[in-house]
Amino acid sequence: MAITFFSFEVSAQPMAEQRGDIEEILELSQVEEITSGMSQSLIARVFSLAGDLSLDEENQIRSAISNGFILEDLQSDIVDFMSIESEGDLVRTVLEGLRSGATSEIRRITNAHTPRQSIEEYAADFELSMLSSERLDLVSRWVAAQSAGDFYIILNEAEREIAYELLRALRGNAPDFIPLSRSEYEREHENQTAMAVLSVLYRFEAVSSELLREAISERESESGQWYIESYTFGISEALWLAGQRVARRLAGLVG
Repeated sequence: MAITFFSFEVSAQPMAEQRGDIEEILELSQVEEITSGMSQSLIARVFSLAGDLSLDEENQIRSAISNGFILEDLQSDIVDFMSIESEGDLVRTVLEGLRSGATSEIRRITNAHTPRQSIEEYAADFELSMLSSERLDLVSRWVAAQSAGDFYIILNEAEREIAYELLRALRGNAPDFIPLSRSEYEREHENQTAMAVLSVLYRFEAVSSELLREAISERESESGQWYIESYTFGISEALWLAGQRVARRLAGLVG
C-alpha cells in the first residue's frame, strides 16, 4: 500500500497547545525507539559505503553525525512538520485515541503480556494454517492501515541517500545515489509487509479480535491516516534535515 500524502492547512488550535499535543503523540508513539538509533545506523552505512576510510575520516564522521543527530533536535523537527501538515481537530483526535482509545488499550495489553516464545521461536513454528482467516485478515488490515510496508522503506531510502551525500561532503567523489526501482520497491514492500504481519500476530497474541477491529477503525479514519502519514514523513524530514547539518559540518571540516 503506497502512501498518498495529504496536504492540510495549519490548525486553528493555538500553536503552543498543538505542539504540546504533538509532543505527547510522539511520546506515546515511542518515537525515540526509532530516532535514538539513527546516528549509529548512519555511521555504519557511511563506513560500509566508503569501504576504506582513514581513522581521521572515521572520527570526523562519528563526531559530525553525533552532533547533527541530537534527539531533541530530531523531535523538534518532527513536531514542526506535523504541526504544518495538520488541520482542524486531527491532532487532538489522534491524541485522545492514543490516550484512551482502542490503540491505547492494545498498548497496555501488549506491554503487560509475556509471550510464551521468543519472536524467533514463534517464526520458526509459525504455520499459516493455524490461523483463522478472520484473524489473518484483521492483522493484515491493521498492517495496511499502519502503512507498515512503506514506513521502513521510506526511512531506509532517506538514510541511504544521506549516506551518499555525507561521503560526497567528506571526499567529493562519492558514487551517485540510485533510488529503488519500482520493481525493487514493490518486492521490498512485500517483504516488509510480510514481516510486519508476522510481528503483529506475535505481539497481539493477547489482543481480542473485537479490540483489534476498533483499533483498525481508528487507524483507517481520516485522523488515523493523517497520523500515520505525517508521522512517517515527519521522521523522514527530520532525518533529512539532520543529514544536511552533518553534510555542512563535514564540508566545513575538509573545505
